[in-house]
Amino acid sequence: MHQKRSVAALTVGALTGGALFAVAVGGLLAAAPRAAAADVTCAANVYKRTFYKNTSFSGSPARTDCDTAVGQSWSGSPVSGVPSNNFGVRWSVTRDFGSGGPFTFTASATDGVRVYLDGVRKIDLWKNTGDTARSKGLNLTVPSGKHTLRVDYVNWSGAAKVTYTYTPRTSATYDRTKPLAPTGVKTAYSTKTRKTTVSWAANKEMDLGSYSLYRRAVGSSTWTKVATTTTGVRSHTDPLVNPDDRTPYYYEVRAKDKAGNASSGSTDTIVRPLPVVTSLTGVYDKATRKVALKWPLNTEPHFDHYTVLSNDLVDGRYVWVPLGTTKGATWTTGAITADGETRHYRVLVTNDGGTTTYNPNRLDAVATNELWLEVPDGIAPAYAPDLTLRTCALGVQATVSDYTPAPIRDFTGLEVERRAAGTEAWSVVLHQGYDPRSANATATVCDPLPADGSTYEYRARTYDTAGNYSPASTIMTVTVN
Repeated sequence: MHQKRSVAALTVGALTGGALFAVAVGGLLAAAPRAAAADVTCAANVYKRTFYKNTSFSGSPARTDCDTAVGQSWSGSPVSGVPSNNFGVRWSVTRDFGSGGPFTFTASATDGVRVYLDGVRKIDLWKNTGDTARSKGLNLTVPSGKHTLRVDYVNWSGAAKVTYTYTPRTSATYDRTKPLAPTGVKTAYSTKTRKTTVSWAANKEMDLGSYSLYRRAVGSSTWTKVATTTTGVRSHTDPLVNPDDRTPYYYEVRAKDKAGNASSGSTDTIVRPLPVVTSLTGVYDKATRKVALKWPLNTEPHFDHYTVLSNDLVDGRYVWVPLGTTKGATWTTGAITADGETRHYRVLVTNDGGTTTYNPNRLDAVATNELWLEVPDGIAPAYAPDLTLRTCALGVQATVSDYTPAPIRDFTGLEVERRAAGTEAWSVVLHQGYDPRSANATATVCDPLPADGSTYEYRARTYDTAGNYSPASTIMTVTVN
């Protein structure tokens, strides 16, 4: 007698649960692994809900979908393929609680319901109650950041009812946790309307009451509240006080919750009604006697052009004189006198709305768009001094004198040189300053020389602090006997 071999297959009605089939192997039925339920991705802060055909949440789910809230009342089977009794439903969601704080968890259900926070059971009502529901509320503190909530519900028999909520406690008596500072602050300045629009990202707090926008001028420590908005409004256009204001401003956004706790300010965001030149450098070329200016090129969308200015003497007073305009980041001046004076240059920015950087007539030593450049002195003293020679105990006495009045002297010292007649090289025998209190600038040196009948030549010059020398005096000759 032959053993009967059979093959049996069973297909689960709920397609999302996959298929279960059995194959007779050696006369015994062996259960093949069931295919995993189709993966479901839910929107932010929306529960993923899974149905099980048992109360132990074992095996693959019979169905998986998304649910905006835990609040159900089933009189029979909750979904196709799941029995009316002895089934389980699990809800789970991971969300950002912002700064966290005090919350109330509330659950109500017929039969069994359990609530978990990050895997830790917080509410446990696990008993077959038939059609009678009971509830429980729990006050607890949720830490800041992301956390996972899970609700497990089972229905053993009778009506299937379950609700769960988690809500922040907004009374100032309990909530003393400051909201997180807003993030994602962006600014956009319009050169046509001369207004600034500030926008920011939604705060992750669940008990948020309002946002406030603040502004302060660069260089000031005082914040001015510009506007307060509801939680649904996350932008504001600030017209400023003066539409022609060229002052750069900082903006920051603060959040306040329903308990009155205020966050710190968002990261300060600077708005410049005009692009600015953040640094200005320059080099003087002795060969061409020109100054080459350089600055960082602006990339702001509302930049239009630069204006280069020089502070020059006009009609008896110094004023800023435009040298020209450019869209580039360099400028070379015309030839200037190498007089050892400090030259002052400034670069202004004009935006596409026609507004130009503030241009006060005074000098500003700390302005980033202003350069104070000391030009080397290339002008030598104009006149040669006088030179006289006499004998002294050791050799030759040389005296150099200049009779230019003290207020207009353009030299700081006197020099005498000597060389042997018929040679080229000069030796310095005197190089010194003079007494400025004297009517004449003069200096004397006794140059020790052997009385061997040799002939020497002498000349004198004046010099300034930059090392420029005047023309030399007439060469004088002396023979030492």
